[in-house]
Amino acid sequence: MSRGAKRSTSEAELKEESQDKRVNAARERIKLLQRSKGRETETETEKKDETKSGLDIEIHPLLRNIGPTPVIPKNHNPLKQNVRKWFDPSAINPYLDQSNSSSGLTSKQQHKPRSLLFNPKGKYIAQGEHLRQKLKEEAAEKQEQEKIKAQGLLPDENLGEQFYKPEFPPSVEWWDRPYLRDPNYDHIGDESRKILDSEVQPVTSYVQHPVLVQPLWEAREEIKPMHLTKAERKRMRKNARMERHREKQDRIRLGLDPPPPPKVKLSNLMNVLTNEAIRDPTAVENRVRKEVEERLQKHLQENQARKLTKQQRHDKIFQQQDKDLSKGLYSAVFKVDSLANKQNSFKVDINAKQHNLVGICLKNPKFNLIVVEGGHKAIERYQKLLLNRIDWTKNASEDNTDLSNNKCSMIWEGRIKELSFQKWSIMYSRDDEEAFTVLNKFGIENYWRLASTT
Repeated sequence: MSRGAKRSTSEAELKEESQDKRVNAARERIKLLQRSKGRETETETEKKDETKSGLDIEIHPLLRNIGPTPVIPKNHNPLKQNVRKWFDPSAINPYLDQSNSSSGLTSKQQHKPRSLLFNPKGKYIAQGEHLRQKLKEEAAEKQEQEKIKAQGLLPDENLGEQFYKPEFPPSVEWWDRPYLRDPNYDHIGDESRKILDSEVQPVTSYVQHPVLVQPLWEAREEIKPMHLTKAERKRMRKNARMERHREKQDRIRLGLDPPPPPKVKLSNLMNVLTNEAIRDPTAVENRVRKEVEERLQKHLQENQARKLTKQQRHDKIFQQQDKDLSKGLYSAVFKVDSLANKQNSFKVDINAKQHNLVGICLKNPKFNLIVVEGGHKAIERYQKLLLNRIDWTKNASEDNTDLSNNKCSMIWEGRIKELSFQKWSIMYSRDDEEAFTVLNKFGIENYWRLASTT
């Protein structure tokens, strides 16, 4: 391409640019004129609306600001408009370098060489050691948490125990602070660091002890065994006996215990000792009789060894009676028309003593009053004796008194708070006044009134 052609093209381009500038300037003037005319028309319409309102109805506010629509030229290009002043490209993309576009310099002109930065020796080794130490601490902490969880010491999150603030024990307890010269127990073994001879803080006159707290593991209630019927207890004893016999057989099979001798009786003599019984039957029979007698004596000796002595039997009965009394105190009141039969009177007296009951048998010509106090089981046994077992109509006395209408009735029974008597006794009275006097000593005179009305 020749130089003349290049000059002609550059001149044509300059002419086009100047022409475009003129066109743009003309367009701007047209826009300004249109805007000024639009404002004038708006003011005129507002004045007309104020002066001539038609039927005295104001124009809707949305219809007042309607003006002429701007005319957009055909060669309008929105991409070539001026850049907005508030627009900041770096705010949209902070990772984009905007210095090149603003200054007009290329990236090669703005590039500055940087020095090489090498990692120091042992940098990644130290990072690895730090990571391994961190993992080791996490594993130890996890193991400690599992150990605490196995012991049941983790806080209950349902109750919010993880937010509880633990209270650490003080360095010195409040009851030891007046007697120590130091604020801690470091020199507790040194007698010179203690204050024991002060008249203001006496030790022997006022001794304070902290309240003992019962441990939680000792406050558990004992689980009562399930009640079994007679047949179930019998079955359990049978199973236990079979288990002991089976264990004994196993020990014999293993050679730990010698096998027992054969149990020969006169009924199985010929089956067990066949050859010996045929050769000398008399000697075999005598030997078998001797073995049977030995087994019987051994059985009787074992029973005698298991048998309780007289004192042990009495102690066992007293223990059962004390156990019955510990469950609660009960009382019963009986009315007997006549105690002329001495046998019945003896039974009333001796059974009350045997059952460890306390109370009184008040004899009176009108009727007899029996008041007993003790445990529930003892009262029940004594009640069965008086109401069921004794025949009150039987007469064994010499005077042949008519006891055909004699009877015994219980007028009251129930639980009492404390015992009114210290022992069992038999007393006599001649009339109601003496009976009231006797019973008034024990605070049970109302029983006589109740018996008189029944």
